[in-house]
Amino acid sequence: MRYFPFVFLLFAFASCQEIIDAPVPNLAWSEFDAPGAKPLSAAERKALEGIYAISIADDDFGKEAALKWSYVADSSDTTHYLSFFCREDVRYFICQAKKRNGKILLNGYWRNVENTKTGKAHFTLDANSGDSLLLQGAYGLFDDEPEKGINFRYARPLNTAKPYLLIAHRGGGRNNDLLPASENSVEMIRLASQLGANGIEIDVQLTKDGVPVLFHDANVNDRLTTKTGIHGAIDSYTWPELQQEVNLKRGGKIPSLKEALDAVLTQTPLQFVWLDCKYETVIPSVRKLQEEILEKAKAAGRELNIVIGIPDEDILKRFVQLPGYQNIPSLCELDTAKASLADADFWAPSWTKGHEDEAVSAVQATGKKSLVWTVDIPDKIKEFMYEAKFNGIVTNRPTMAAYYYYARP
Repeated sequence: MRYFPFVFLLFAFASCQEIIDAPVPNLAWSEFDAPGAKPLSAAERKALEGIYAISIADDDFGKEAALKWSYVADSSDTTHYLSFFCREDVRYFICQAKKRNGKILLNGYWRNVENTKTGKAHFTLDANSGDSLLLQGAYGLFDDEPEKGINFRYARPLNTAKPYLLIAHRGGGRNNDLLPASENSVEMIRLASQLGANGIEIDVQLTKDGVPVLFHDANVNDRLTTKTGIHGAIDSYTWPELQQEVNLKRGGKIPSLKEALDAVLTQTPLQFVWLDCKYETVIPSVRKLQEEILEKAKAAGRELNIVIGIPDEDILKRFVQLPGYQNIPSLCELDTAKASLADADFWAPSWTKGHEDEAVSAVQATGKKSLVWTVDIPDKIKEFMYEAKFNGIVTNRPTMAAYYYYARP
């Protein structure tokens, strides 16, 4: 029975006729929504971060979890989220927090990324508990009220000693990861840090009228969009045509690169963006936007690195034609000699090539960095993070990578 969700998912993916969902549950909770419940202060939020031992329900979520805050900013408000990155089975919680009647209340949901299981979760904490932090809670299945107990007790601080890039693939994850947003969408980018990422990889193409947009596949298709009269290459259509006619499979519209980068800069704590350029024609426009957003980030005192990806020879040839290309932040997927030719800040081989320790060390000796892509198997995520020398990892499982990073001994 445990394999049924996988079979069902594969069938639906192959047919492209339906989409399987794991929707976020209805999070209404009368105590959390009651008058007098107030947001936590920055200090109260910070005190909740750490590695926690799971003393009840460890058979479902493993022995421990890493708790880390993120946020989504809007023009008039900032919403803070406490994510629980669990040790087992790529499971996580995402909660908001309030304080009421001397208690801290956490309200949110849990998810198992490897199937459709999800559900509500509630936690309470005595606000005056001091160092003895015990989150007492319960969780349910789908929209059922939480009834099964689960406790988290603070064990130790998060590991943040060595900076490491946790890069979410396609903005946060693929459509078939059943996340509540479409891959390569602004909504997904806003979700990425809640999933544990401090960076994202996004796919960039050019429309018929020269607008860089986010879209992975060569053509508009039923995998990425709802049924539409439009089919064919992205560069066969203008930006207004795509906006009017195309809806993404899990909601939202195809975003322009400018929309996406503005969201990264102004709405998220993300620190890194890999622009995976699909065709050489997009390079001049991408460079212009990269420069514009990086200038805005600098003026705002915001830590943000945006790199132009170089995945093939055609894009390499176009990249080195840019004026002052040696000073343009970039990332090269080709061999280290080509990365040196581009003076790329990052060299990024596929995980299928192994640890590449000698090559990675040589790159790092020149002051550059190295990333590995795209690692999704939990044991391989741990292996590449703990045993290899890379400066970061690209994955569709950022919650698992976040656990391994923050819980590292």
